[in-house]
Amino acid sequence: MMQTPQRKGCHFWKRRRIPVSSSSWERTLPIQSASTDRSQEYLDEDGRRHRADAPYLLPKDEKEIQRLGYQHFVLRSVLKGNLFAPVDATLKKGGHVLDVGSGTGRWGHEIASAYPQARVCGFDLEDVPTTVSTPLNYQFYRGNLLHGLPFVANSFQYTHQRLLVAAIPLDAWPHVIGELKRVTSPRGWIELIEMGNTFHHAGPATKQFLTWWGAISATKGIDASKMSQIGAFLKMARLSNIQMETKILPVGSWGGREGNLLAQDMLAGWPMMRPLAHSLLDIPPDVFDEVIGRLETEWNSYQTTYEVYLACGQVS
Repeated sequence: MMQTPQRKGCHFWKRRRIPVSSSSWERTLPIQSASTDRSQEYLDEDGRRHRADAPYLLPKDEKEIQRLGYQHFVLRSVLKGNLFAPVDATLKKGGHVLDVGSGTGRWGHEIASAYPQARVCGFDLEDVPTTVSTPLNYQFYRGNLLHGLPFVANSFQYTHQRLLVAAIPLDAWPHVIGELKRVTSPRGWIELIEMGNTFHHAGPATKQFLTWWGAISATKGIDASKMSQIGAFLKMARLSNIQMETKILPVGSWGGREGNLLAQDMLAGWPMMRPLAHSLLDIPPDVFDEVIGRLETEWNSYQTTYEVYLACGQVS
C-alpha cells in the first residue's frame, strides 16, 4: 500500500486495514497542492461536475461551493454560533475535532480560529481550494466516509457531521454512526445536523418537487424522510446524554434574513436535480423548470416553513 509522509498536527493518523483499494482514500498533501482524481468525475447534461465514486446526489463544483455557503450561514443563525454539542469548555482547553463531510471547510476553519488550542481535522471526498488563509491548527484529509474513517480509535473529543443526507444511503447510516463512535474518545461528543424533507404550509410546486426528489433519492437508497430520526440513530449506537432538537425555519423573504438565506440555498440546490429528473423520471426539462420557477412566490404566499434536525450524544 502506498506510504505517505507524516505531518505535524493530527498525530493520531494511522492507516486501517479496510477492504478497499488504497485509491479510495488517501492523506492529502498541504491543501494548496492537493489534487482530485479526475478519473472519478463526470459532467451531467447541464455541465455540472459530479463524483462517480460515491452516491452523492449533488454536484461537486464551484456553484455548489457557493450554495454550501448559504447553508453554513443558515445553520450559524440557527445555532447562534457553530456548536450544538456542549463542547465549548472542552475546546477552550484544546482537544481534537473531526469535521466529517467538511465541504467548503468553512465550519472547521471557524472552529479552529475560535479555539486556537484545539486541533481540527476536515475530512471529505475532495478538498476545496480557497483564498482564505487556513488556520495553522486545521488540516484536511481526503477519503470516502462509506469506506470507513482512516483514523485511530478514540482520537477525537468532538466529532461533527452535518448535511450528508444526500450522500449516505439509509442502510449505511448504522455503519457511519459506528465509525463516528469508533474514532470518538470516551466522554467525547458526536454531533449530527441534517435537513430532511418535511415542510409545513407547502404549496403544489413544493409538493411536486418533493415527489420527484423522493423518487430520485430512492434510486441511490437515500431517504431524507428518516433524518428526523438522527437522535434515534445515536440511541441505537448506545450513546448517552443524547440531546435532540427540531428547528422550524421560515423559507422565503417573508421570514427575514434567515428565511431568505434558506430560500437561496434551496433555489440554488433544487435545480441541480433537473438532469436526474430528466434521465431517471423522464420529466421534460421545461416542466421541471416551470415548477422551480413557482417556488419562491409560493413560499412567500403560503409562508412555508421547514424542519432542521439537531442531535448530539456522548460516547460512554
